[in-house]
Amino acid sequence: GQLVQKDVTYLSAVILGLFLMISLYLGFAAWALSRQFRFASHVNHYENASGSLSHDYLNLLEIQRQQASQESEPLLARLVEQVHRGHATGWFFSDLLMRLGLIGTVIGFVIMLGSVYQLKENDVQALQQLLGTMGSGMQVALYTTLTGLGTAILLSIQCQWLDYCADGLVSRIIKLGVKTPQLDSQV
Repeated sequence: GQLVQKDVTYLSAVILGLFLMISLYLGFAAWALSRQFRFASHVNHYENASGSLSHDYLNLLEIQRQQASQESEPLLARLVEQVHRGHATGWFFSDLLMRLGLIGTVIGFVIMLGSVYQLKENDVQALQQLLGTMGSGMQVALYTTLTGLGTAILLSIQCQWLDYCADGLVSRIIKLGVKTPQLDSQV
């Protein structure tokens, strides 16, 4: 409440709104990743698992084996990219929120220092108005910095956790490919 009321630029509200949307998006990415992990854990039990990353990777690996191709690097790079695709955008937005917070800092200081140049008289009322405007500018600077950095840290934690889980999924799928020299048609 106070955060939105004290920030006359509403940049803190924009940062919080973006944070909520990206957190929802990352939540969906976590759900999709857990679903892929479940498919990889039980790849032989899901007959209709086509479209799962593990199923697709194992089918492509089998095709490469039948063609006696030794180039698994492009296939592995493709798998890593597909697994990390769902949440890579989170890192971008984490950085963006931090930068928006810093832009708010600059805007706050501009508001604060812009009021100093408006002081032309030496009376008490003008000085009180100057201090009020300076305080408002400082509030914008501090609130947007706090909001931007705080939300960026929280998004980074979410993205780091998703990266860890995605790496585990890639490792599990690769192990499936090593353990499965030949796949039957039900995979």
